[in-house]
Amino acid sequence: MQVGDLVRMKSNHKTTRNPGIVVKVYDFEFTHLQDEGSKYRPMASVHWPHIERAKPMEHRQDNLEVISENR
Repeated sequence: MQVGDLVRMKSNHKTTRNPGIVVKVYDFEFTHLQDEGSKYRPMASVHWPHIERAKPMEHRQDNLEVISENR
C-alpha cells in the first residue's frame, strides 16, 4: 500500500463501498506490548471523499483493500 492508492474497507457483504485515497502510510508502535509478538502495526490515513470530515481517518492496513494502485 502506498500514498495515492484507491482503497475500500474489506467487507464480507456484497455491497459496494465508496473508495478512499491513501494520503499517508506508517507503522503504529504499541509501547504497552511485552512478549506478544510484533509491536508495530501497519496503518494508513485515508481521505474518504463521501464523508464530510476535516481530517483523514486512520485505519489498519489489513482492514483495507487496494482497488487501484498509484504506480
